[in-house]
Parts: sequence; structure tokens; C-alpha cells
Amino acid sequence: MANRSCKDLPDECWELILNKLHHRHHSHLESPSLSCKRFLSITNALRTHFAITDPALIGPLSNLFHRFPRLSSLDFTAFRGGDLDRFIIDVAVSSDFDLIETLNLSGTELPLLGLKILGFRMKNLKSLNFSHLRTLGDVHLEVIADSMPCLEDLDISFPLHEGSVTDRGIEVLSSKLKGMRIIAISGNELLTDNSLIALSTNCVYLTHIYVIDCSLVTPFGIEFVLRNSSNLNLLSVSDIDFGPLDDCSFRCARNLSDLSIYDSVVPDEYLHLLAKNSGIPLEGFTLSMEFQPMSSCFTFCGISSLLNKYRSLTFLSLAAIDFLTDEKMSDLSQCLSALDTIWLDTCIGLTESTFFTLAKNCPLLENISMQETNLGGGGGDKAADIVKNPRIKFLNLENNPKLSDECLAKLALRCPNLEVLDVSSCKDITEKGIADFLKSSSKIRKLQINECGGIMNIGNGFELTELEVLGAARSGINDDGLVAIGNRCGKLLELNLNGCLGVTIVGLEEILRNCERLRKMNLTSCFSISSDTIGWMVFSRPSLRKIILSHSSLPSESQRKLLLHRGCLVLSGVAQ
Repeated sequence: MANRSCKDLPDECWELILNKLHHRHHSHLESPSLSCKRFLSITNALRTHFAITDPALIGPLSNLFHRFPRLSSLDFTAFRGGDLDRFIIDVAVSSDFDLIETLNLSGTELPLLGLKILGFRMKNLKSLNFSHLRTLGDVHLEVIADSMPCLEDLDISFPLHEGSVTDRGIEVLSSKLKGMRIIAISGNELLTDNSLIALSTNCVYLTHIYVIDCSLVTPFGIEFVLRNSSNLNLLSVSDIDFGPLDDCSFRCARNLSDLSIYDSVVPDEYLHLLAKNSGIPLEGFTLSMEFQPMSSCFTFCGISSLLNKYRSLTFLSLAAIDFLTDEKMSDLSQCLSALDTIWLDTCIGLTESTFFTLAKNCPLLENISMQETNLGGGGGDKAADIVKNPRIKFLNLENNPKLSDECLAKLALRCPNLEVLDVSSCKDITEKGIADFLKSSSKIRKLQINECGGIMNIGNGFELTELEVLGAARSGINDDGLVAIGNRCGKLLELNLNGCLGVTIVGLEEILRNCERLRKMNLTSCFSISSDTIGWMVFSRPSLRKIILSHSSLPSESQRKLLLHRGCLVLSGVAQ
């Protein structure tokens, strides 16, 4: 058995191996697919999702489904190929289109005729994303209800033209699609409690409801959902003036595992009532007050009673809560031993002391977000009390103006296995701080230094073998910085240089020569880069798949089509 060569392995074994690469990043399959026809066939079979930007690239639709036999998801959000309605109709009449289960048309404009044909052909469609649609009304919901009987997941949130979807449309939809499980109706200003009553009454399998920015929805509608949707797992609401709910409401919500409340009036009595019903299997809890004044709202007592009862929480978000301090978070951390993710964004009373406490008291913690807090504001730290947490992989420290190089080094010391760091808009961070950080964090995969004008270079030294994404928009990165990036980041996939005025073709040459896997570049407002250089970039680095430019730097339409046939989409920064 040990003497068998790789070519003797069955396709099923190679599929398992290549699937590991596919889960890390879809681009990692590109090299194996080019090595031989057998690997090309296997990698094509692994692909289930396809984003269509221009129909000219794929030719006859039958070719697409023949090449990717397991294709079940299509994404049209970046469609730039002309008449979307006409193309959707062509797709719909394809004999293989009944394989599609997920369709994303977010941000597009699909006329009614295309939707009707689409619906009547897609009998197996389960998930439809219609968010941020330019045209959306009750008539569209009626077509969906009549023609997509298997639909389980529908997103109609935040239409660009408000006032088109009403309770009537939701009532018709819910009465005909009784198998609906997930629905997002956020941002539809005309919807009232009647929509929630209809959904809860007709769709008994509902597990997720998103009701953000629906100003006519009241606590009565929320209470009705809690009482009557026995399968509800997730409820996300905003702008609700909560009073004490009937105790029965939470007792009925026996499957509720994720509750998110944004910008609402939430008295302590509400949190105490939730704590009283600790039989609810709550795993995730969000309380965000970014746009809601704290008057007549909850106190530390309410939060503490809730977290004491739900010690099994794995996700917690407490955003824009002014009364939280390092001392209070130290008390709360005693209840958070099961936590793997915490967001404390815009809690301005928190310093690095809270970070150190969480790293010490929450052994399972993997993700921390402390945007716009007071990191670097003087939190105590004793060298002898340093506790490393090897599970922490993700840190978002964006917009902490007091965060210094010294403080960043202390934070990094607690996270030896960090993979993602965002210090965007942290103005006191210098290139020395970033260089020192990268010396101690060799496993970093994604680094965001956007809006850090003092960072012109990430330093020199050993290769950063894991770094795949670097965001440096409106930073100080110049040609010398690009040389360092090219020398250290050979496996880079994405690079954002939007607004980096010191970038010229000299620095880009180093990047394109050394970053052989580079797929996406954002060069918006890099005024030294002209349309004449884009063709050279695509032909010198065949791995490029997307280049984003200022409108004034775009090549001609014929040139863009030529580059698109080479596999690279070139588009304006406003269209990304």
C-alpha cells in the first residue's frame, strides 16, 4: 500500500484533499486545476457558487452547468453585462436551472417579467436575496408567493425606494409560503405588527426574523412572535420601546438561542424577566445603543443579572454603553467563561485593562472587537500578570486614536496565534509598531491599516507566509512600502491601496513580480496610475481577477472587455 503512487488515489480521496484548500480560499484551487485535466475536473465538481459579472465570459449557459455539475448558487450582485432582465430570462429557460437553490439579486433591478419567468422555472429555489432592490413592492411578493413554493429563506430588507412593501404583501406571502424559515424585512417602513402576526401565524417553521428599522412595529408584535413562533431561534429588532412583557412570552420562546436588540428603550425589568426565564437556550445576545440615548434605559444591574443567569453564552455584543468601565467588565467577565466572541464597540469607558481581563478570564475567546473605545487610555498592566490566550484569532481595534505602538505590542503579546488584526484609523500607530507586531505575529492572514497616514512601510525581515489580505487605504504606503510588501508577502491575494498618493508604477512592478497569487487590487484615487498601465498589469500578473480604479483612470469599454476575457474585471470604485 505504501508503494502506491499519487495517481493511484481515487477521485474521492483527491476531492477530500482539494476540498480542504477550497474551504481556506477558493483561489487556492486555481493552481491544482491548471496542473492536469483530472484535477480540473475534480475542482470544477467542488464549486457550488458562481458570481456572474458578464454573460459574455461564460458563453452558453449549458456550458456553465456542464462544467460545474454541483452548481447550486448564483450571485448577480456584481452584474455588469448589460440587460440583466434578458439574461435572467435566458437563465430561467435553461434546462439545468432547476438545480439552483440559492439566488442573490441584491442591489439589482429585476423587472416583473423576469421575476415571473424566473419563479415559474425555479421550483427548487430555497433562498432568495432581494435586499437593497431598486424596485420592490407587494406585486413582487405576490409573484414570489405564487411561483416559488420551496422558498425557505427570503431577504427583502432595506429597499432603495421606501414605501412599496406593505402588510398586504407580507400577508399574501406568508399565506402561500408556509414552509418559510428565515425572513428579513428590515427597513420596510410601512410594515406594522400585522406583518409579524401574519408571519408568526402562517409560517410555523420560522426560525429567524430580522425586524430592524421598522418604526411602526411595536412591543405587541414582538410579544406575539415570542408567544406563537415556537421554533424561533433568532430575533433581531430595533427601535422598540419595551415595557415589561408578559412572563409567558419568554416561556413560550423555548428555542430562542440568539436575541439582538438595537437602539431600543430596554428597562431593567425586561432584562430581569429574561434572566428569570433562564430555561431559554440563549447562546448569543446583543444590546446596542449606538443611536438611542441611555435615559430611561437599563443599568449595570440589569446586564449583570442577565449574564449571571446565562453563563453559557458564546456570543455577546454590548455596544455604545457608556456606563461600562474596566472594573464593571472585570465583574462581568466572571460570567463569560464559555464566550468565543465579544464585541464592545463604542464603549468609551473601556481601556486595554478590559482586554487583558477578557484574555485571562475567557479561555475559549477567539474574536474580540473593541472599535472606538479607549485603548491606550491608561489601563493598568503588570508584566508579571501577562496571560497568553492562544485561542484568540481575531482583533478589531479600529478607530482607537490613543492606541500606541507600545500598547499594540502588549495586546499582541496576549495573542500568539492571532490571524486577523484591524487597526484602521488608529492614528498613533507607526510603521515601527506594525513592523514589531508582524515580527511577533507570523500567523497573521489579514491586516487592516486603513486611514493610518503615519504608516509608510510594514518593515523588512522574514517572509509573512500566511498574509493574504492587506488593507492600506488612505495610509502612507508608498513605493518603498510596496517593495517591502512584495518582498515579504509572496502569498498575498488582496491589496487595497485606495487613496495612497505615493504609489506609482515603480512600486506596483515589485508587487506584480513577487505576489504570484494576487487576485484583487483597489487603486482608486492612486492618481499616478493611468489607464495605460492596466493592460500591462493584467498581462504581467495573470492571477489578477479584479482591479478597482477611479472613474477617470478606467480603460475604454473595448479595452475592459478584452481584459475581462483575460479573466480580470476592471471597474470603477463607485461600482464595487
